[in-house]
Formats: sequence, C-alpha cells, structure tokens
Amino acid sequence: MAIKSFTSLTAPTSVTARMNGSETLADGTTLSTWYFTNGANGAGFNGDRSVPSPVIEANEGDNVEITLNSMMEHSMHLHGLDVDQQNDGVPALSFAVGGAGNPSSYTYTFVAPHAGTYLYHCHVDTNKHFEMGMFGTIIIRPRDGSTDKVWDNGPTFDKEYIWQLTTYDSSWHSGNSGLTRYSPDYFMINGKDGVNADNDPTTAIIANAGDKVLVRINGTSYLPGIVRMGGLQFEVVASDGRPLAQSYTAAEILCAAGERYDIILTMPSSGQYIGSIEYRDIRNAKVLGTATTTITVYRNILDSDGQESS
Repeated sequence: MAIKSFTSLTAPTSVTARMNGSETLADGTTLSTWYFTNGANGAGFNGDRSVPSPVIEANEGDNVEITLNSMMEHSMHLHGLDVDQQNDGVPALSFAVGGAGNPSSYTYTFVAPHAGTYLYHCHVDTNKHFEMGMFGTIIIRPRDGSTDKVWDNGPTFDKEYIWQLTTYDSSWHSGNSGLTRYSPDYFMINGKDGVNADNDPTTAIIANAGDKVLVRINGTSYLPGIVRMGGLQFEVVASDGRPLAQSYTAAEILCAAGERYDIILTMPSSGQYIGSIEYRDIRNAKVLGTATTTITVYRNILDSDGQESS
C-alpha cells in the first residue's frame, strides 16, 4: 500500500457549500474564501484549510453519489468525468443548488469512469466562485481499489501527492471581482505559499532513495503553470484522467486551467531539491509569480509518518 500525503472523502459522501472561510498567507495577509466542506469545523483539503476543498475518491466502476447542500446558489461541476447533463453541475443546462427556486440539496450520481485525476468546482458565476476557492480534486482509483497503482495493471508507486495550482487576486477577495482585470498577487500550491508551502506535508515531498512518487498535478488556477521538480526528470504517465498511449520523460510540464497530469518521480540517491510552479500570463506568457516547495530524499528508510528512522 502506498503512503498518501493527504486525507480524502470516500464516495458516497456529502459536502456543504460555505462562504465564510479565510486563509492566512505567508506574509500575514488574511483573505476571505468560499469552499466545500463535510466537516462542522469548516475544513476543506486535508482537513486543515478551506482552500482547496476536500479530495473525493471512488473506484472505477462504482456508482458514485455526492450530495451537495447549500443555502446560497452554488453547484458542483464534475470536470472531466463522463456524466449526464442532469448531473454535470452546469446551472445553465440543468439547475443550481440553493438560492431562490432551487433545491437546497441535490445528490449528483454517476458511474466512475477511467481511473485517473479529475476536478470539481462550482459553476455558478464561475469566475468569482472558482477564484474564491470552490474547487477540489476527484481521484478515481483502479477497479480493485488498490492505492499503489495509477490504473489497473498500470504503473505502481510508493508515495502519492497532489499539487493543486492555486492563485489569488486579493482584490477579488475583497469584493472587486468583475470590476478589475484578474491580476493575481499570490501564487501557491495546495493553497499554501512561501514558507507555508515549504512546511506543508501535503506539498513538500519527502521520500526514500529509489521510491516512486506519484504527483497528481491539477490545473485549478486560471493561470497556466510550468511545473518543475528541481531539475529531476519524471515520467508523464497520464493526462486528463486517461493513460497516455506512450509515457514520456520530462523535466518540466505546462499545466493549463482544467488540465491534469499524473507524473511519477523516481527518487535519486539522496539530496534536497526545490520543486516549483511558475505561473504565466495567459496573454503574453510573462512570468507573474512562482510557488516553491522542498523535495527531500533520504538514504535511510522513512517510517509511515515521513520521519527518518535509524
């Protein structure tokens, strides 16, 4: 069984849309956030932050049920999943949940397709709601439920991480969305920036020499990002929830909004590296900001908590 760096919900599950969150960034700034949660404490991803929202898992072939509860108008769009119009969470084509004239609860149902990495997000006033944090990752595991294979009879791995691209335009979080051009001033991985990303166990990669580490890269930012693993080569094995006909080796990969890549990093003998996501302006490819975190490789065996053992 592989070690994963994050907690997750297992379908069938229920989440509630909330608009009362906040996140404190590395420079001490606190921004308001909106999010999906299944906990009374308002926790999203990994149970310790509001943004991103929780990871939801199911197995290939499962009859999946995800119930959304909301007082205000929201939805859950299942991006990249093979679902019917009724369950696709696009209000213009179906309906929203919450708000005047809408049900306060709805259970989205679908049959889990190919094993892979997907995302979900609110599709009401998408620009605003996505920016505020209403998105998360969906993982479809192989049919047998194994947690150390990317898909049935596919590549195996020892540890698993998700890197969810995240950017904030702080002015949008103070009520100015739609009034100004989107100009992000915070650049993150999994909702963490600066020293917070370095110290975040869901983001900073720690593994043994020779370990195969699966990193699910999820394009949950409006900006494209160039993902690098500190100069280390990795194998790209899947894209947008589908295995590649032929995997390939790379030292960087460009992930645009809505895209997903599954990459496998085989750890070298030892050392520390700086992983990064370089966010680019979609209009002119100018670098707007970079998020970094650490990649640490030990020679000795790590225990299940990621600590070096003797």
